[in-house]
Amino acid sequence: ALPISFLGSAMASAETVPVELRARFEASGQGHVFRFVDEGKVTAEEAKALLEQLSDLDLAYVAGSHKSAVAEAAAAAEAVDLQPPDDFTCLSDASAADIAAWEKLGLEAVGRGEVAACVLAGGQGTRLGFDGPKGCYDICLPSGKPLFQIFVERLRRLVTLAKEAGGEKARLPFLVMTSPINHADTQSFFEANSYFGMSKDDVWFFQQGTLPCLTPEGKIILESASTMATAPDGNGGLYPALKKSGCLDRLQSMGVKSLHVFSVDNPLCRPADPRFVGYCLSKDADCGNKCVWKANPEEKVGVVAKRGGRSGVVEYSELDDKRKNQRDANGRLVFGAGNICNHFFSVDFLANVVVPKMDTMFHLAHKKIPYAGDDGKTVKPDSNNGIKLEAFVFDVFSMSSRMAILETFREEEFAPVKNAPGTATDSPDSARAMVNALCRSWVAKAGGKVEGDETAVLEVSPLLSYAGEGLEARVKDQTITVPCHLE
Repeated sequence: ALPISFLGSAMASAETVPVELRARFEASGQGHVFRFVDEGKVTAEEAKALLEQLSDLDLAYVAGSHKSAVAEAAAAAEAVDLQPPDDFTCLSDASAADIAAWEKLGLEAVGRGEVAACVLAGGQGTRLGFDGPKGCYDICLPSGKPLFQIFVERLRRLVTLAKEAGGEKARLPFLVMTSPINHADTQSFFEANSYFGMSKDDVWFFQQGTLPCLTPEGKIILESASTMATAPDGNGGLYPALKKSGCLDRLQSMGVKSLHVFSVDNPLCRPADPRFVGYCLSKDADCGNKCVWKANPEEKVGVVAKRGGRSGVVEYSELDDKRKNQRDANGRLVFGAGNICNHFFSVDFLANVVVPKMDTMFHLAHKKIPYAGDDGKTVKPDSNNGIKLEAFVFDVFSMSSRMAILETFREEEFAPVKNAPGTATDSPDSARAMVNALCRSWVAKAGGKVEGDETAVLEVSPLLSYAGEGLEARVKDQTITVPCHLE
């Protein structure tokens, strides 16, 4: 709380601003933020809100982020040598023995309580025609389970598997990164659903941050006389948010060594996947990326590549036609390692390498930013007048000294839900069809038969099977009539 006594709707004045706060902003060249307070154009209550917003700001971090983003933009304008990744493993080329070894290694780490999972869940379901956090969305499986429940139940099943394999300390903290617009709704949703059977102590909510919008010269923009213009800092805001919230320190104090980070909009995602975690551990990797090969040159996903010799993700829009269409001797796309927002990080790497360099990650996004006119009222500009600073979760790949890349099977692990129902691709319909196909393949492999319409969905509960294992006792020589939720 600020040490100021306010008088309801009385007008604020220069004396309203605490001396120390003003000195801090003046020293950073941002003293203009008090302009409307000093001119007596805001009430004491409005001034209180503005000063609370400003007092929480780390000005050195904002200035450092702006400076590095400007430098990054200048460097990006120069042609940079893009190369495909030179070291990665394709699951289709791996031996059964290797895969089993990775899975054992990963499951043992879960059994020692050394793994946690983190879902990037700051987005809303607006594009899906859903008014609420995207993780609360139900893609209309027979069970009616929302995305959050699917992930929690997979984690619960994994803990069971780890315990059955002798892991006495098996535990999987589930970190949920929200945003200011959906934090309260997300927490309420978990509470109302009793955390989907997970211990409340193992579900950690933390908020993605915001940063002030700036002029191209780095000056903070006021949206109105008493409000600073802010914007979310991108999903790369994960790293400052992990630190600021105390979650990173908590992971370290619990002895968690590996963090699996994934996007909320993929119902086929395998949180804390022991195969992927074990693969990264076998490589002694500080950073790992699970990818799927692009279906065709025009698929609009970023690809894993090397930029100036450092690992990174190159956006679809950054690849020229020649690189987009380039193929190797086997006919595979050379720049084809599609990024699916499925990442491994060692906790040491996050704490010791990423956190100290967080302000070097940001990019400039030129935008139309509403601003306060001379009378303090909000003006909506017709053209770009300012910048938002944003970072992407994959921006830390270039900081990695031991990057591991695993290409997996799209049909088993990637069913993005981005477009509205009724859309042919990347929609709840296409995701539901992929869940159906995968679960049918598991049942067939376990010796069961499926009867009914091909499009009727067979759903296997994650509590029954994490990735197709353990179904023989339930389905061998049985006929299952669809639609059906096997639980």
